[in-house]
Amino acid sequence: MVKILRSINPTRAIMGRIFLWFWATFIVTALLAIWGSRLFFEDLQVVQMKPREVADLNQAIERMQRDRLQTMPLQAALERSSRGVRGRLIAVNVQDNSLTSAGGPPLRDNDVADLLRLINQTSPIAVKRGAFKIIGPLFFEREGKRFALFSAKLDMPEKRTPPILLFLTIALITTILLSWLFAKSLTTPILQIQGSAKRLAGGDWRTRVEGAEKRQDELGQLARDFNKMAEQLESMWGAQKRLLADVSHELRSPLARLQMALGLAHQQNVDPETLSRVEREADRMEALVAQLLTLSRAESGEATMQRQALTLVLNDVFTDAHFEAANKNKQLQIDDIPKTIVLIDSMMLCRAVENVLRNAIRHSKFITHVSFSEDDKHWCIHIADDGEGLTVEECDRIFSPFYRASLARERESGGVGLGLSIAKAAVELHHGRIIAEPDERGGLRVTLSFPKC
Repeated sequence: MVKILRSINPTRAIMGRIFLWFWATFIVTALLAIWGSRLFFEDLQVVQMKPREVADLNQAIERMQRDRLQTMPLQAALERSSRGVRGRLIAVNVQDNSLTSAGGPPLRDNDVADLLRLINQTSPIAVKRGAFKIIGPLFFEREGKRFALFSAKLDMPEKRTPPILLFLTIALITTILLSWLFAKSLTTPILQIQGSAKRLAGGDWRTRVEGAEKRQDELGQLARDFNKMAEQLESMWGAQKRLLADVSHELRSPLARLQMALGLAHQQNVDPETLSRVEREADRMEALVAQLLTLSRAESGEATMQRQALTLVLNDVFTDAHFEAANKNKQLQIDDIPKTIVLIDSMMLCRAVENVLRNAIRHSKFITHVSFSEDDKHWCIHIADDGEGLTVEECDRIFSPFYRASLARERESGGVGLGLSIAKAAVELHHGRIIAEPDERGGLRVTLSFPKC
């Protein structure tokens, strides 16, 4: 029975919740509007009667008793007598309770009932229901019949809010409050999923949508599917890293044997040109394996953090970079290194800066510029070149393993697409961030940002 009730529960689906919320909004709004109108404007109240109103009613009685009006039909006599009277005259036959009105729209049932209640009054009073005000009765005789004379008019409150404004205010407040709660109940889980998706796209494979099991509608199902997807991606990423590390280690042994065989071949005077080519390829493979092992270490989160002076850590890197730039007839401009103490893994930081800097020198036309900045929470290294630059799409992809942009695809460059991947992993090892963007002066600008500790 419980399962059946759950299956037909409309709140399990977003469509059902939308229907119920809007339905409830209109119902509550209508009830509050009716309650407010009855509370403020529909109760019958005895109000103060103005002297002018009594004088107008007495003047109408005097006119009704004139000879020339006695021969007219009662309705016509009322219309003639109502001239100069604020409102319209209504005569009620005391014997049969019939009403005769001097024109105007038909009276509401409540107003008719109020008139009939007042015909037994011995002296005139003023009553009000909503904006409809009745003054009377005063009695007169006509054709042997006794009539009670009333004047009725619309009398809007002077200090109270008009009904239309009250209804509008109630409706606005109610619908805004309920609609806000409804929108928040939908957007909160959507924003949670959105935030988790951003963190997952940024490489945080452990991110999950919290509270996914509590919701039983489509958004809850979406959150659970997202968590399942994140688990599979984390598992695949872990398997890829393990495979990369295992392959790198396994390649070390045949590489060592290959280099030994090359040494023996040199001793046996084998064709030097062939041996030189084989040796170059072996060295290239050795470099690739070394990079794979470095990338595996950085992604595994293995770090030896120590507080060191930034100038001492980067001096050797910049010295080597100056030498490399000079060999390629290019310039390297480096601003003064901040004299600050940072908590870093010096080897991984140097590898990150070195890889980005070498990439910038390789693709610059003439000048590569290194600058520094810091704020209350971060310190940054900016490396900009004056090369042809990259598109925005390529800037997002160059940190992927083995990806080589259009400007770096030539084999003569010596790159295999791992240098910037290692830089990204090394920066993230420090809980930092690395971004590439087209420079305003042309070329590419890479920023390595690290948190202050």
